[in-house]
Amino acid sequence: MNSITQDILYKQSVVKYSLKYGVTKAAIKFKMHRKTIYRWREK
Repeated sequence: MNSITQDILYKQSVVKYSLKYGVTKAAIKFKMHRKTIYRWREK
């Protein structure tokens, strides 16, 4: 089972990547929905 810290670090890496390369590329690379990434970026 993942710890909360690992989850947060994963989310941070996805958000950082999306800020640098765009949400669409991040969604493709990490295999997740764009809407999820936009939600994470809002927080």
